[in-house]
Amino acid sequence: MTTLVLHIGSPKTGSSAIQSAIRPQRWRIPSDPWCVLPANPYGKPEPAGCIAALYQGPDDLPRVWAQRRQSNPARFDRDVARYRQLLARRLQPRWRPQPQAVFLSSEYLWTFSADLIDQLRRDVSDLGVTRCLVVAYVRSPVAFYRSALQQHAKLSTNFRRFRPQRWTYRFRQRLQAWRSVFGEALIVRPFDRAQLFRGCVVEDLRHTIGTQLAGFDRLPVAQASSGVNESVSAEELIAMQELMQRYPAQSPDGSFSRSRVLWANWRRLARLRVRDPAVGTTVAVAPAAESLIQSRHQADLEWLADTFGVRLTGPDAASMCAAVAPPDERWPETVSLAELLDLHVQEPWLADLRSELSRCSLPAD
Repeated sequence: MTTLVLHIGSPKTGSSAIQSAIRPQRWRIPSDPWCVLPANPYGKPEPAGCIAALYQGPDDLPRVWAQRRQSNPARFDRDVARYRQLLARRLQPRWRPQPQAVFLSSEYLWTFSADLIDQLRRDVSDLGVTRCLVVAYVRSPVAFYRSALQQHAKLSTNFRRFRPQRWTYRFRQRLQAWRSVFGEALIVRPFDRAQLFRGCVVEDLRHTIGTQLAGFDRLPVAQASSGVNESVSAEELIAMQELMQRYPAQSPDGSFSRSRVLWANWRRLARLRVRDPAVGTTVAVAPAAESLIQSRHQADLEWLADTFGVRLTGPDAASMCAAVAPPDERWPETVSLAELLDLHVQEPWLADLRSELSRCSLPAD
């Protein structure tokens, strides 16, 4: 009998910290009750989320896997097949006892439809899983928007889908899909430091699993890598946006090679920041955008509280009253990042970043 524990996100709720601390074992000791499943067939932490490539079609793949498929379709198909075989070997090892419990963390599971979730359930059942526990984290819509916008801005200059009058944090839709398949086996937790066990998402997840699976050993953890998914400053975002605009991408999502160059430049800026950690301004969303986002999600927040007992705070009452929701045309389809943020930058630091990137270029494809 094997229990499968799935951590499904949502995105921007500490998944990177969880995956950094709860790592797959290259070789499982027969007496070890836990088996932590790998994120991909490469034996490395990144890229994460190959589980999505087993189920989702080409149009729904996460960016990193869509780019790999576009770059080399034959290799992509081989890698996905390897990953499927790897999961089967971990769940049903040939020469070792079947694990008592299996753990998989992937925020890319969050967007699965009810049909894909049911297919996943049937697949793991065929591999000997007799019990499932699904753990999801949700955060306030405004905080999620700020984090998702920041992450998107690292690789793209197209913010059409981030217009506050259109953008939606579909936590209700996603949770309903998972609940339709797993019912009471779905546990929802708030991604809010004040409500997390010991103020830490990794400890909260381990505590939640331990509470639900009485008698199981606690999930083993390693020291999380420093700098996991660190926030960047508003100045860094502006400087990199200017670089991307000087060398525009040919396709909306950009190519795999372009993304690699962009990430190399982000690491370059991070090294500059290490020299003086005090520089930089925290990314803040425009108050009018915050107000509109909060009001558009209020009904879903009430549903979350009624259904799972999870209560999330939004912008304080003073800012909500002060920010009058503007008309839709405030944020046109061609909206820029600057129009979505409340910018108060340190001009000398921004000038240093611009100078550092002035000699850089980007591939168009």
